[in-house]
Amino acid sequence: MESEANLRLCYYGTRVCFKIKLIYMLLEVETKLEENPVVIEYVTNIGIILLAIFITIISLIWCFKLIESIYIDYIGGKPLFRHFYFRVRDLKSNQKRILESQFKFYNTLGIKERRYFRHRVHKFLSITEFVGKEGVIITDQHRVLVAATAIMLTFGYRDYAIRLVDKILVYPASFYSNLDKTYHKGHFNPGFRAVIFSWEDFLIGYKIEDDNLNLGIHEFIHALHLSYLKAEYKNEVTAYLFLSGLEAVVDYINSNEVCKNKIRNSDYFREYAFENDFEFVAVLIESFIETPSEFKTQFPEIYNKVKQMLNFNFKGY
Repeated sequence: MESEANLRLCYYGTRVCFKIKLIYMLLEVETKLEENPVVIEYVTNIGIILLAIFITIISLIWCFKLIESIYIDYIGGKPLFRHFYFRVRDLKSNQKRILESQFKFYNTLGIKERRYFRHRVHKFLSITEFVGKEGVIITDQHRVLVAATAIMLTFGYRDYAIRLVDKILVYPASFYSNLDKTYHKGHFNPGFRAVIFSWEDFLIGYKIEDDNLNLGIHEFIHALHLSYLKAEYKNEVTAYLFLSGLEAVVDYINSNEVCKNKIRNSDYFREYAFENDFEFVAVLIESFIETPSEFKTQFPEIYNKVKQMLNFNFKGY
């Protein structure tokens, strides 16, 4: 006990001595600066230059945001550019093969766009935790297909991050939730910052490509929608495009009785779309991604608004 007390005393004594020495050194530097006007002038000039650089950068960012907002509202209706990376990363060869063989959207892109798509998938995988539940062992198939779904939905944007998602939980099949005492195929939990999937149902969403049912798309749209509604993200370009686009869709439908009745009487949008606004936008985008030609034929005005909302100017759309 005595030796331990001595060690602690020595440790704290060393820390105190170090702090005293540091203070002394700082005072000494200050004294030398006061005695040397050339050094003071040099330091002052450096400070002024750094401040000027900082103000210039802030001003340029502000000007860019102003110009881009004008361009979006009055000219192009989309960001000035979508891709800007200091370093483009790539996937492992086996991960690329999964994209090429199992993800149709990726194969519709040009060579440069595919490279950017892989970079974004790589980034998603690097910051997102995947957790297997009830015996699921996470593989590259889980990781790549889930990440590719999220990236596809935001590929029309420059800012492709889904801010409210840190974790992906994968169950083998439908799972029981203690929150509402029922079984689910998929769920987004904003409090836990997690998207939860039944892997069986996730895969069905891609095996059947024309039924307007895709679990991955549906749950990630919920995550995007809620992310963009948060106050700290609401003024960002991506959130603005999504929310203003959705508002345009809703306003158009509400002001057009013929369109409203056609939607209600049509079998194109499943009944679940009319549960609430969140389900409506999720079903709307599921349908847009899965059956764009039919969507455009039946509801051309809504189709064009959704396309602009996602900035989805890709082959097949």
